[in-house]
Amino acid sequence: MGENARLVAGRYAMLKELGRGGMGVVWLAEDRVIGRQVALKELRTTETERVLREARTAGRLNSPNVVGIYDVIVEHGVTYLVMELVEAPTLSEVMTRRSLTEDEVANIGLQTLNALEAAHTAGIVHRDVKPSNIMVLPDGRVKLADFGIARAMDDPGLTATGGIMGSPGYMAPELFAGKQPSPASDLWALGATMFHAVEGRSPFQRDTTAATMHAIMYEEPVLQRTRGPLTDTIMALLSQDDARRLTAAQLRERLSGATTVVKPLSPSEQTVVIEPVTGYVTPNTPTHADWDDEPRSRKKIGLFAGAAAVLVVIALAAVFVLKPQARQGVAVAQQNIGAVTTTVPPSSEEPSSSSAAPSSSQASSSAPSSTPKSSQAQAQPPQPTTQPKPPRQTVALVRHIKQGTPFHFTGTSAFGPPAGFTAENTGGLGKLLVNQEPGTKLLVSCRVKNSGDHMTSPWPDCEGQDKLGNLGYVFNDRPADVPAMQLYRCIYQGTHFDSLDPKCEGYQPEWSYGWVVTG
Repeated sequence: MGENARLVAGRYAMLKELGRGGMGVVWLAEDRVIGRQVALKELRTTETERVLREARTAGRLNSPNVVGIYDVIVEHGVTYLVMELVEAPTLSEVMTRRSLTEDEVANIGLQTLNALEAAHTAGIVHRDVKPSNIMVLPDGRVKLADFGIARAMDDPGLTATGGIMGSPGYMAPELFAGKQPSPASDLWALGATMFHAVEGRSPFQRDTTAATMHAIMYEEPVLQRTRGPLTDTIMALLSQDDARRLTAAQLRERLSGATTVVKPLSPSEQTVVIEPVTGYVTPNTPTHADWDDEPRSRKKIGLFAGAAAVLVVIALAAVFVLKPQARQGVAVAQQNIGAVTTTVPPSSEEPSSSSAAPSSSQASSSAPSSTPKSSQAQAQPPQPTTQPKPPRQTVALVRHIKQGTPFHFTGTSAFGPPAGFTAENTGGLGKLLVNQEPGTKLLVSCRVKNSGDHMTSPWPDCEGQDKLGNLGYVFNDRPADVPAMQLYRCIYQGTHFDSLDPKCEGYQPEWSYGWVVTG
């Protein structure tokens, strides 16, 4: 077994290298004291204190679905983690060899949930749930690795936003808005991992970190290989609003087969994310539940203040029925570019082009409804939820084609097509809002450079292509007060077209923009 093997702490003999990466080197080692083989991770980090604190906390976890941590050693300035040896491929490796069935994905999700629940109960957020951190044993058992450790590494595959670290393609949208990691963000990452497992592709991973962040904040992924309960469950985990995301208990119920349909969450079911306030913990003191990256002082005062703040927020929510704001990142991005009013309201006149949308599609702008003054006077005090909303202005969305080519163009009754394009007889693509509302985002019309291809985009810069103009606004999530359908961007012979069909009329779906009005 190599008598001349290098020893760590006088007991762990390093036998052979198992793998290496930005986080360091993993060795097969033998514990000479008790005679068992272990995995010894030699970490490349200068944040020894943080690693010691988090590894000590993670080492308390007792779950068959967690890769156990046995010991933490600092020797000659190098930090080592002594871990349970798991000889099994990662989920990433399994996916490169074969496709997974829906039952297999559900089972992997359920076992990973077991590990996360054990961690969340102990006050630990994983922060980096992804296929390469899930190990799948030959008998079907699953082990989740790297609890709380990845954020301390100098891994080029990680990114930091406000001190939060994780793999960009699996990070929840609220993390990019500055929120602290929470159980809800771990469940988002599990949903993205399950999507990847069942589809064979990551839902949000793009060529660059910036493009990946755009995808997480703006796009809704489309499942193509699965339909039914598993699809509903995965999409409920990928809810942009962390308060409406499935909780661990709700996810367990669905993955266990107790229900077949994901029902809308009632207010009492919604996840309440409470930002914990913890005290400073020295490296030599056992830690308790620690959700933040940095130690804090005044523990008792902070806890009472944090609890009081949460109670105030909950009370206000109960009185005013606050509506969660989905896709905060989208709203912030649009405010930054000043996208408040964009498209021209629909006119009663026909556009000069013969390919314009039917004028009947312009009749959605209704007259303001009158409210008796006596009714208004009785409101003491006025309730925000009972005030009448101003009537919406909408504009019809129409798809056009250039005959003899694969090129399509999506325009409105106020933004006509280029020369040579005629309206397709598709019944229209619904209606866009003329004015911005909370929970909506702008769609713009673009022309691909050096091509006859045109496309619609949710990015005001047209993804680096030529911008033709603004079309209108779509809802990020399905509106409750008006009929709506999802609008998809699709690929046909390497060109773009829009459709209300999730299957893109038999062609390749690219993503969902959001929801358009259909009533």
